[in-house]
Amino acid sequence: MISLYLRALAKRVDKKPLQQFKPPQLPVRIYNKTISINPEHYAGYCELVGWAKEKSFHPCYLQTLSLPLQMACLLDKKSPFPLLGLVHIRNTVTQYPCDKHLPLEFRVRFSGVRQHPRGWECDVNITALQHGQCVYDATSTYLTRVKASHVEPAKVRAAREVRGTTKALEGPVLSVISVPENTGRRYARVSGDYNPIHLSHLTAKAFGFKRAIAHGMWTLARCYAALTENANTDQQPVQLDAEFEKPVFLPASVQLVSDTSHDSDDNHVVGFRLISDDSEHYHIRGQLRRFHIKT
Repeated sequence: MISLYLRALAKRVDKKPLQQFKPPQLPVRIYNKTISINPEHYAGYCELVGWAKEKSFHPCYLQTLSLPLQMACLLDKKSPFPLLGLVHIRNTVTQYPCDKHLPLEFRVRFSGVRQHPRGWECDVNITALQHGQCVYDATSTYLTRVKASHVEPAKVRAAREVRGTTKALEGPVLSVISVPENTGRRYARVSGDYNPIHLSHLTAKAFGFKRAIAHGMWTLARCYAALTENANTDQQPVQLDAEFEKPVFLPASVQLVSDTSHDSDDNHVVGFRLISDDSEHYHIRGQLRRFHIKT
């Protein structure tokens, strides 16, 4: 993984395709690899995100295993995006029952690109198969900031963001989550994601952050663990959707606010927000859907 970051530092991107009005062309290559789960590695991951390893498979773990393939995809010679500087803004995960004792065939590819008020957002799709059946389907959406004809002027964007700013949703607090200062370094050792913005205040400042920030996927995984702490999730397909808003600066104390509703007798939907300790802004807005298997 460190070698991939060195490649990212060395990669030079032609910015001209990103400065045009039309979307840039995406590579069509599919990156694939068969991976077996290391029980010790999974146990370490579970400990880090507050999940009992004996429970059903955590739906964010396979995203962690796919990270080298995602980085290889983003580092493709035909990719128009710089890896360093990309912002993870959204994630959708659907996980079906799978056997963590059997190998998984991962496939990673670009799946979409769209205009964004600050530049371009691109989708990277991750699937995992066992015995030819899809057991995992996820999409990570990344933002690259550029100056282009469709990008909002800074003053217009600032005025829009001020108009849209409201006090974070008030409601029952499901959990208060403590995020220690070393969370970024600990998660990096497990995930292989050694992005400098997560490691220390000094390295984060070099990329424009006042302090180190928590990994988005660690934060989302921790939310899922808190949401399902007392739920029976065995052999239930789950869909986890999240939009990443303000980063979690380390150290921090954040609140998980839950809003539960029922779509039907078969689907159980939980809307949730991860908010700052002072309830002034969101870190994550998301939804968890559990699909009950009919017998």
